[in-house]
Amino acid sequence: MGEHHGHQGKGYVCMDKNAEALHSSFGDLNGALFYNVEGRCGTLTCPPYIEGAELACVVCSNTT
Repeated sequence: MGEHHGHQGKGYVCMDKNAEALHSSFGDLNGALFYNVEGRCGTLTCPPYIEGAELACVVCSNTT
């Protein structure tokens, strides 16, 4: 999952499918909202990826 494509990204995070919210605060702390990540052909090789399909998880590496 990651932030909305229009927001300055802080990267991606893999999240447990049974994730639970913390109910300790109802305040608006300007935290990130999570969105599903979808594959895009061109950036990814299609096939095996499918245009617009949700990605189960991402693995990032720094190649610099």
